[in-house]
Amino acid sequence: MNSIEKIEALRKKQSSFFSSGKTKNIRFRKESLRRLKNSIIKHDKEIRDALHSDLNKSSFETYATETGLVLNEINSHIRNISKWAKPKTVWTPLFAMLSRSMIMPEPYGQVLIISPWNFPFQLALIPLIGAVAAGNVAVIRQSRYSPNTNAIIRKILDESFTEDHVAVINSDIETANAVIRLKWDLIFFTGSTKVGKLIYSEAALKLTPVILELGGKNPVIAEEDVKIRVTARRIIWGKFTNAGQSCVAPDYLFVNEKVKGQLIAAMKEEIIKMFDASPSENPDYPKIISGTAFDRIAARIENVKILYGGRCNKEKQSVEPTLIESQLNDPIMQEEIFGPILPVIGYNNLSEVIHYINSKGKPLAIYYFSENRAKQRRVISETSSGACLINDVVIHFANKNLPFGGVGDSGTGRYHGKESFKAFSNRKAVMKTSRIIDVPLKYPPFKKKEQILRWFLR
Repeated sequence: MNSIEKIEALRKKQSSFFSSGKTKNIRFRKESLRRLKNSIIKHDKEIRDALHSDLNKSSFETYATETGLVLNEINSHIRNISKWAKPKTVWTPLFAMLSRSMIMPEPYGQVLIISPWNFPFQLALIPLIGAVAAGNVAVIRQSRYSPNTNAIIRKILDESFTEDHVAVINSDIETANAVIRLKWDLIFFTGSTKVGKLIYSEAALKLTPVILELGGKNPVIAEEDVKIRVTARRIIWGKFTNAGQSCVAPDYLFVNEKVKGQLIAAMKEEIIKMFDASPSENPDYPKIISGTAFDRIAARIENVKILYGGRCNKEKQSVEPTLIESQLNDPIMQEEIFGPILPVIGYNNLSEVIHYINSKGKPLAIYYFSENRAKQRRVISETSSGACLINDVVIHFANKNLPFGGVGDSGTGRYHGKESFKAFSNRKAVMKTSRIIDVPLKYPPFKKKEQILRWFLR
């Protein structure tokens, strides 16, 4: 039996399991998530070792950006599933008197989750938590670039779920292409805009709903009134976490010419404080995921004006945090960087910055640093993005009370916390109507009824 036949057999098993109705039981959902939580805690060291092998992540960064976020998400769902899953009664109009109207969350059914390599643990499991909490069965297709993390995820899922509830499939190219052509009830994809478009087009052929968590060029804007030191610290932290391999990382920096020199100097100091003078020798500085990705990133700092950094170590697949002087028409400004390079662009007029951002694809996030509330309001109201942070970067990703996702080129759909439960639920409209009164208005003949209808629907 080849891999495609195995997947088809797996889907039949999952379809049968879903049809049994077992996943719709709230207690079953909670017990499933508790098993997942316990298995993650049990294998904490193996998770840390796997992420260190794949991405050279430190133990602290692993917990802060991977394991801790997953455990927090599980706890939130276990506490709230009962409340979120209850039918919500809504107002019934007068013309439907003696009816009861409700919105009833129900699971979609068979869900495909396609996870990336940059945060391979949490970007596989946080969507899965929402899928399980909402009562679905799920298949996860992992990235082939994070084999060690893939292995520990498979081990954890094997301990936590039966295969007919949650399963992992291998990630070779042939299988990957075949899987997205199958009929699913929902596809959840995290990755590049380019691949997202391909998945969207395949899903459209079968009218499959899709949630796309993509990326894009997230701008940072630093005004002349910023607190130089704290602004530099936050930008450097947000940009170079995971060596810049993050969809929410700042992609380029607009800085007011009046403070440009000061901010660049402060950012250089923060790089040394956080990652040492030789980041490639720092055991806590993540590596580039693959040789191909390393070559792509290294090529982007050829023939550019380097303000700081620029050293590359191919053997260790490490590119140190790098600041470059850039112009709007430079090649590096044409697509998402997804690596530890931060272009810096001076500006004098905020309106020109806003115009430039609006002329490009809508970003996943915009980060604006200023103490001026009027200008803050301008950036929030005059731009469109998945998120807009004032005086900080990236941290919205960890706030489960905020919906996370993009708009336009940066994605469609939202998840995290309650939004994850909603993302994996069909919000079914239900009306229960009494047989005691049957309003004659809706039935022919309609003579002399129009005025009454207009009054009801005013």
